[in-house]
Amino acid sequence: MKRLIFALILTACFVANAQNQQTRIEKHVKYLAADSLRGRQAGSADARKAADYIEREFEQMGLQPLDGNYKHYFVLFGNAGKPITEDDFGTYARQTIYRNVAGVIEGSDPILKNEYIVVGGHYDHLGVKNGEVYNGADDNASGTATVIEVARALLARRGELSRSVIVCAFDAEEIGLYGSKALSAELIASKKIGQVKMMMSIDMVGWLKQGKSLDLTGTGTLKNCNELLSEVAKASRLNITTHSFEQSIFTATDTEPFASHGVPTLAVTTGLKSPYHKPEDDAELIDYDGMNVIADFITNLTVKMAQGQQRMEPTGRLAPKHANKRKPLEWGLNVGYDMSNMNFTNTMFNCKSQMGLMTGISTNWNFSKYLGLQTDVLYELARAPYPNADDIFGEPDGMRQQSVVVPMQLRVMLGDPSQSLNIGFGGFYGYRFAGKLNLAGSGVESLDNQHQYGLVWSIEERLANLSLDFTFYYQMQECVAQHGIVPAGTKNAFTFTLGWYL
Repeated sequence: MKRLIFALILTACFVANAQNQQTRIEKHVKYLAADSLRGRQAGSADARKAADYIEREFEQMGLQPLDGNYKHYFVLFGNAGKPITEDDFGTYARQTIYRNVAGVIEGSDPILKNEYIVVGGHYDHLGVKNGEVYNGADDNASGTATVIEVARALLARRGELSRSVIVCAFDAEEIGLYGSKALSAELIASKKIGQVKMMMSIDMVGWLKQGKSLDLTGTGTLKNCNELLSEVAKASRLNITTHSFEQSIFTATDTEPFASHGVPTLAVTTGLKSPYHKPEDDAELIDYDGMNVIADFITNLTVKMAQGQQRMEPTGRLAPKHANKRKPLEWGLNVGYDMSNMNFTNTMFNCKSQMGLMTGISTNWNFSKYLGLQTDVLYELARAPYPNADDIFGEPDGMRQQSVVVPMQLRVMLGDPSQSLNIGFGGFYGYRFAGKLNLAGSGVESLDNQHQYGLVWSIEERLANLSLDFTFYYQMQECVAQHGIVPAGTKNAFTFTLGWYL
């Protein structure tokens, strides 16, 4: 009988605690996503109110400030995102000053306490646009509320933590991930970045019911990560979907500054099911039952990762969008259109361009971060108008050819591997295996010079795996002999191709 009563008491306590956690989560979201905070635009007075709220929560629960202070200020220019103190405000009086709110739970193991698990989420949003408040309940009041309650739950279980846990609410994510960049810069300056065993970004976790599962992306950065996640998810009765690496070039979260320094990361989200970056992203749409389950899951996962018996070994692999080094060899596929025109070097006119097709394989040999060699093997279907020899001002004849084109360019790459502007210059060889000139009134005639060559230069915008390439081909010999009064002509081409590197 006593055992039954004890079990009932434990069950009642667990239910009460879960209800209290969910109530607190809802309170946090409704405060942060209220109209009165006007969308928490990064660095604004409204964002400072949100930061004050988060700081009060950390202080009341007894969370230890990180490096002696909850407030971690930074600016965007002149200090490269590195932290500043209130004494520095005068120096940066003309800049907006942003603020992270950070605390730490010290691990119990004398050695492992010098290793860290980082749990963070951004609290800023888009502010007010055209008189409408972008409250950002899901993005990312939901993540901030979860971080607060995970910190509270971890404090209650601090005896289970061998490693230390850093908890941070980031500012300025929406304008360029600057809050997480600032924290990573602090950890680099204090030589702790190499001791961070995992960084989790909790970003948009308020729509579990609609999304059906919690997405965790980055499992390929930590050994045995999928097994660990499955174990914790099963115990939490939570459906999860895992992805090895972050792929999208159009979305980013606060994992990026840590991943680019080789830290294993997990981007945690219920996805883009909510009214993403719209005024309708309000607190009444949030799935608070789901958030409560997610908070428990993240707490349990963090405890597991922070325990001494859990090996936290990075795989050494990164998503291409997070890499700060270029691969020695890259290859990919591309497809685009070809705009070709006939050029008559001994006259004062050129023909208009006509659209064709260009597709094939690209190979990049990267000698360093800034210099490389690109060699392509491309199929070209080119078309161009050609003047009518009988009526030079009348309807033009048509030139059509199919070729294999092999350009080779020395490339200068400006920017990071995940996003760079690449400028190339070199030469090309082309072999035309089919081609004809449709002559008005005189039938079809074969083209001259199967072997073609010339100069090539290009500008490429590279965004992680995606490539947007503009290339100009200047041919150096005739491909069409003289016909009547029309002189011999060469074919020049401008191409736009879209590529994907594997």
